[in-house]
Amino acid sequence: MTAEELKKNYSSFSTKKLLEIVDNKFDYTELAVTIALAELSTRQVSEQDIKSYKDEQIEKVESFIKRNILDDLTVLQKNLFYFVWFPLINFAFKQNFRDDGYVLKLKQANYYSLIGFVCFMLTGIISGIYELSNWTSFAIWIFGFAPAYAFDETFNRQNQIKRLRKRYAPREAEDGQSSDRENDL
Repeated sequence: MTAEELKKNYSSFSTKKLLEIVDNKFDYTELAVTIALAELSTRQVSEQDIKSYKDEQIEKVESFIKRNILDDLTVLQKNLFYFVWFPLINFAFKQNFRDDGYVLKLKQANYYSLIGFVCFMLTGIISGIYELSNWTSFAIWIFGFAPAYAFDETFNRQNQIKRLRKRYAPREAEDGQSSDRENDL
């Protein structure tokens, strides 16, 4: 796009959209960012507008972190996915997690379904080899939930937290720099 086309398009953008362009400057060309800054300067954006935008961005990050670290499956849900691992039965639950953006819950649901299935199959194999009673086999399958739960709480969750830190740590440094630039505007 030419500079004139960008100016025409950007003049119709909301102040919030222009602030997003400037805030995510690495996703746009230098020309696009320059024109967005020029358009913002003609609108005489107040410090309150910038603060409101930044507060909204902080709320988005907090919501994302909450859905990916704090909001994990309840113990009852973990049991549900462990014991009812049939894809046709738990598909609706997983789809709700996907639609609502609950990445951690979706990963945990998949994890417990897979581990529940694997434990079920291993229990069947062990029962066949050692000719265990149905009750003993069922007890082994039930007790298989404990190590699965411990592994999830210890390793899976910590890996998710590490990935989020890597993902957002560079942005925290940028946010500090961008706030200095906002003060210059």
